[in-house]
Amino acid sequence: MAISLSTLSSQFIDIIAADTDTDAVVRADITQSPGSLYYIFVQNGMSATSIFLKLYDATTATLGTTEPVFIIKVAASASEYCVIPDGMAFSAGISYAVTDQNGNQAAGGSFSGMSGNVTLRMVAS
Repeated sequence: MAISLSTLSSQFIDIIAADTDTDAVVRADITQSPGSLYYIFVQNGMSATSIFLKLYDATTATLGTTEPVFIIKVAASASEYCVIPDGMAFSAGISYAVTDQNGNQAAGGSFSGMSGNVTLRMVAS
């Protein structure tokens, strides 16, 4: 299963993004508008390497050229979560990618596919 978006309730503008098939491809503008991110959960099913969730304040992003605004490292066979009570504002849109590359990306870098090994859940508005 790939990315799915669910609205929590018609009373709220919050959505849940669940991606069970992340890879080294940017998922662009998941909120379809500016928004705020309140919760992130990342589970790394890869037993040999750490992964990096990279968040972009953009409606489109290019791996290797667009600089992420936030990076979470998840060790091999581990999970990480981040709760942001006041929300992290994204003025353009929320885009993300999961790679096995460390830190800010350099132009021309190569990225390994990680299909089916990483699970991601986020709550945003």
